[in-house]
Amino acid sequence: MDLFVWDRSFGTGLPEMDDQHRGLIDIFNELHRTLFDPNYPPDRREVSLRRAFDRLMAYARAQFAAEESMMQTHGLDARHVAVHRRQHEQFIINLRELWGERDTRAEWSARMMGFLSSWIGLHVLGVDQSMVRQLRLVQDGTSSTEAYDRETAVSDKGLRSLLNMVGRLYQELGTQTVALSQARLDLSACEGQVQTVSQRLEVHSRFDELLQVANQRYFDQRLSEEVARAFRGEEPLAVLVVDLDFFPNYGDRLGLPAADACLQTVTQAVAGAMKRTTDLVARHDTHRLVVMMPETDRMGAAQAAQRVVDSVALLDLPHPESLAAPVVTASVGVAGWVPRSRDDGPLLVSEAEAAQERARLEGGNRVGLA
Repeated sequence: MDLFVWDRSFGTGLPEMDDQHRGLIDIFNELHRTLFDPNYPPDRREVSLRRAFDRLMAYARAQFAAEESMMQTHGLDARHVAVHRRQHEQFIINLRELWGERDTRAEWSARMMGFLSSWIGLHVLGVDQSMVRQLRLVQDGTSSTEAYDRETAVSDKGLRSLLNMVGRLYQELGTQTVALSQARLDLSACEGQVQTVSQRLEVHSRFDELLQVANQRYFDQRLSEEVARAFRGEEPLAVLVVDLDFFPNYGDRLGLPAADACLQTVTQAVAGAMKRTTDLVARHDTHRLVVMMPETDRMGAAQAAQRVVDSVALLDLPHPESLAAPVVTASVGVAGWVPRSRDDGPLLVSEAEAAQERARLEGGNRVGLA
């Protein structure tokens, strides 16, 4: 029996998007059957699981790219675009992490299906539906800002569907595994809700509250993992360090609230300059950002860095205390190469920091290469 059943609550009215969502749900159901069908041949399970995971990752990347292109084409509000893109990035990150834990994590199968259930509720029934409503408003002549302001973060329908799916998930798992068969059915839905909340808190703990990007601790963790992966695969890995020119003077002149608002706007611009959901933007310190770019060499990263410099300058945020320009500008340091050991992460960041400092000393509003 399929765990996820398509019904009217999934529909957006956009045939292309609905077809994409149906495809994702088909893959979710394939994973569920592979994991929990007692008649599934054990000797085929690992191969089928790997195939379903690879299909899911490829399908998700294609769908995410199509959605982000649609938002850009229709000029949706940058606030929605930033939230939407972050959810795409987080899906890829969490899916990779879950896959890496499949041989070591207790009740991994339940965690995987719980994660996919939460994704359907929070994204497919939440932010995607919100995006379509905003698209229609914009097409009818409403400004993108007004369309965004008329939306809520997650619709009541989405939340109700999420809880129903999580409850159904754990009720079915309770009949299929020895451990869950001993649990009382009246606690099953509550356990599902607790797990969903725990997953949200886990994701929340990885993000900077003000800027809504990854925090330093999570960046360091992901950098260590990506350096090890790049070392094994002999692939390049790049890091950008983004610093706002003369920014301490900005806060002294305009005050802390204005400085925080400026950082938030700049962070959205930096995230928007990244072209792939695998690029991780994080806070580096008080007013610096850092970007990790897997499978990217020095010159590819330099192009991304120039997009960042241009995007920040185009924000046209007045900076009366800057010696670089009358507006807020950024100096971006670039380092990128194939790691020579599994411990090269700090060295990569250090080289990018040094390149950024040289760019600042040369006048700012430019890219520096390590």
